[in-house]
Amino acid sequence: MLTQLNAHLLNHLLSQNTWAAEQLRPFSGKVIRLSIPPLHTTLVIEGNGQFAPAAPDATIAAEIALSPGAVARLAFESDAASSLAALQGDSELAAAVGKVLQGLRWDAEEDLSRIIGDIPAHELTRVGSRIGGELRRQAWSLAGMFAEYWLEEQPLIAKKRHLDSFSRDVDVLREDVERLAKRLERLEKPS
Repeated sequence: MLTQLNAHLLNHLLSQNTWAAEQLRPFSGKVIRLSIPPLHTTLVIEGNGQFAPAAPDATIAAEIALSPGAVARLAFESDAASSLAALQGDSELAAAVGKVLQGLRWDAEEDLSRIIGDIPAHELTRVGSRIGGELRRQAWSLAGMFAEYWLEEQPLIAKKRHLDSFSRDVDVLREDVERLAKRLERLEKPS
């Protein structure tokens, strides 16, 4: 049931982003698994470039997996998707589906206009967009405040300059130990 719903939702987005189905057509008949633990869905790409639930015994050609933490990060950095996703199996298929999923945009205004009309839908999405932007800005601000607190007030995070200094000190110590070891070698050799 969940897989059927996922296929329906993805197909709705594909219909709003006409370019996306074209990208998937070459992979017709291939099965992909999308995972965000504990949720998984296995879909087959149809000839029209849309998704359908895969048979339970279908051979999975590729898998795209995201951790729940990565999903939360994507809410703030949509460009980070490619570095956060784990791709397995047919890399060409996984990359193509990942690119399509990353590029899909929901036209909420279009969907809302069918229910409440064009003007209210436009106003509602405009307000929703402003609220979403403000929430993102506030979340980044809060993250910055925590980072500053953990750097300055309650040091749990090391500053870059302290790490650089520590690395230089370790390098100097390593060189000193090597020189000392060579001196000891020379002193231990019988003359």
